[in-house]
Amino acid sequence: MRPSETTIKRLFAMSGNLCAFPGCALPIVEAVGTVTGEICHIHARNEGGPRFDATQSEDERQSFANLVLLCRRHHKMVDAEPDVYSAEALEEIKRLREEEMGRPEEATDAFYAKILLSDLRRIEVTNNSGNIVIDSPGSIIAATVNVKSVRKTVKIQPAAGTIGADLKASLYIQYMISRYNKFASADKSRDTKFSYGAITKNIETKFRGPWRMLAIEDFDALCAYLQQRINRTRIAKANAAKGFRAFSSFEEYAQTVG
Repeated sequence: MRPSETTIKRLFAMSGNLCAFPGCALPIVEAVGTVTGEICHIHARNEGGPRFDATQSEDERQSFANLVLLCRRHHKMVDAEPDVYSAEALEEIKRLREEEMGRPEEATDAFYAKILLSDLRRIEVTNNSGNIVIDSPGSIIAATVNVKSVRKTVKIQPAAGTIGADLKASLYIQYMISRYNKFASADKSRDTKFSYGAITKNIETKFRGPWRMLAIEDFDALCAYLQQRINRTRIAKANAAKGFRAFSSFEEYAQTVG
């Protein structure tokens, strides 16, 4: 969940477009629309985050009362030292700023709220020594994650609830891809050279993501797609005419892997 646009409109109006930290005069959004501030959760939105409160509901975490606007510097500072900048301290500096600068909402506030919400979705990760999990409970959740690493490649582990995180489901999809490649590559009537990686790219296009990262709820649809692709190959059709099956069902395959 993320805060609603209505909530951020109110938050922006009550901030007076200024960082809430005492003595800070930096704007949240510059006049030209450049975002220089951030939406800060007083009680962290994820378990393990600064000032996280397990008793809060998701709605409470994204509510006006749990949010404050800070410049990037002060946001990093208060989150780095949660013992110093407690939830009570952040609630107080927010209250003081609202009393000083709060105003009625204006028509342009909707525009600034959209900018701030868009910026909230864009998270840059500069720590290359740890693990990052996207879209998983207690983890970084964002539309775009930019990873800066000293390594040549970045290995992405499937999150819980994805096909890649389910051993049997993952092995079965690999088996089905292998079956397709075996039948399709043996078709000598092709005009072009066969590409073994084409099927995975086709899956990405159709399902809008790598198959390992797809939700487990997409497993049946992915299986149906691969079964259809296999059955359409010339060799699978020829085998079917002779009474031979082109692949095992998931239930049959799962029994072979224990």
